[in-house]
Amino acid sequence: MGSNPTPFLLALSVNANLHWFCHATREKCVLHIYSRPSLSEMVISKAMVNDRLCFAERRVTELLALNGGNLASAEPSWRQQLVQEFFFHLVGATEILASLVDQERRLGIDPDHVSLTKVLKKVKVSDPIRQQLASLYAPVGGRPVPSIPYTDEAYIFRVRNYRHQVCHRGANPFHFKAQLGGGPSPTTTHLLLDPRDPNRGGSDRPARDEMQYMLDLVKKKCTSALSLL
Repeated sequence: MGSNPTPFLLALSVNANLHWFCHATREKCVLHIYSRPSLSEMVISKAMVNDRLCFAERRVTELLALNGGNLASAEPSWRQQLVQEFFFHLVGATEILASLVDQERRLGIDPDHVSLTKVLKKVKVSDPIRQQLASLYAPVGGRPVPSIPYTDEAYIFRVRNYRHQVCHRGANPFHFKAQLGGGPSPTTTHLLLDPRDPNRGGSDRPARDEMQYMLDLVKKKCTSALSLL
C-alpha cells in the first residue's frame, strides 16, 4: 500500500516472574518471553545500604529547603511526600542491612521475607553484629513513645513509628508552633512526638534538628554494622 504498517504491543504477566509481550504488525507477530528475577536471585551489597541512606539524605535536604525553609507555609502535599520518603528510605536502609546480614551469615531466611526481627532471632548471640542490629530496632505496636523522647533509643523508636504512621497510614507528623512577638519566623516547625496521639503535642526540638539527628544516628549504626561484614 506504500505505507508502513503501525506496530502495536500486547503485554501480559503469566505469573509474578514470567512475562511475555507480543510485538506485532499486520504482517507478522513476534512473541517475546522473559523472566524477572525474584529477590532470592539478587545479591545484596553494602552499597545498597548506603544508597538508601543517601536517598534519605536527599529527601530531608529537599524537605528542609522547601519554601525557603518555611515548612509551615509550604505546599502540604509536597511537604508530606518528602517526609514520607525520608522515613521510608531511612528505615529501608535497616531492612536492606538485614537482608545483607542474612546473606553473609547464611541464616537461611527466605530472601523474599527477610526482616530485622527475623534476622535478630537467627543470628548468633555471640555475633557482634547482633548488638548493632538490635540497636536499630524497636517494637512500636501498642507501645507508647518513651517518656524521655530524646535518647538514642527513643529516636530509633520514633523513626520506626514515624515510618509506619506517616508512610503506611498517611499521618501528618508536623506540629507548628506560633511564636509570641512575631518576627521574621513567627511559626516554628516541630515533629509530633507521636502521630498516633497528636494531643501529646510536638517535640521541644525543631524538626530540622531532629530529622538530621535521626539520619546521622541511623547512618552511624548502619556503618558500624557494615564494618563487621
